[in-house]
Amino acid sequence: VRIEPLHDRWDLEEMCAELLNAQWQRSMGARIHSLRQSSYNYPLCLLLLKGERRSQDEKLIGHARLSRVLGSRSLFVESVVVCSTLRGKGYGRILMEGVERYAKGRGCTRLCLTTHDKQHFYAHMGFVLSKPVQSVGTLASFMPMEVLHKFCRTAENEEKGEMEGELKSDGDKLSLKLLKNCAPTTPFHFPPPPLPPNSTSAHPPPPSPPPLGLPIFWMHKDI
Repeated sequence: VRIEPLHDRWDLEEMCAELLNAQWQRSMGARIHSLRQSSYNYPLCLLLLKGERRSQDEKLIGHARLSRVLGSRSLFVESVVVCSTLRGKGYGRILMEGVERYAKGRGCTRLCLTTHDKQHFYAHMGFVLSKPVQSVGTLASFMPMEVLHKFCRTAENEEKGEMEGELKSDGDKLSLKLLKNCAPTTPFHFPPPPLPPNSTSAHPPPPSPPPLGLPIFWMHKDI
């Protein structure tokens, strides 16, 4: 079992698209287009392979996508998937360990990811809950990171803004306090809309709101 970048194994492109589409349905054209963004300069796709290289016994059993995180030496890990027939056999851990080795070999110091329901698995891998980060995705392939860092919001910029807020002058704080004191104590309410005219025709009830989405857990691991 080994890890290889997709941009070194374009012969497995369609097989990789099928593996991803089995988990997250998408048109093959769109999936192939996304996979072809994989390159050494990020974003890139890592493949978990089993069997002798370039032989009939070689099988693609896992995939993970890596992209750079703005303003740091971190990588964002996404689209982590293992072939459905091989789940529960430890390949997910092998895949993530391979991702970690690859990232460390490229000089990265942290892996970041999100999950809806696998937070316990990642916790066993050493990940902890963290703040959201900003992945640059394919933007880094045609725009310098310095430019992206200047125009995009990062956790570092937010911390800097918090520090600047704490260093406001007493006059600014006093002005803010006065503004708060001048705010109305009771909120203004618009009058309700008029009732619709009576009608003998039956109207169907309004559609129920869509169910709330699953919670997103942001996690990271220092490597």
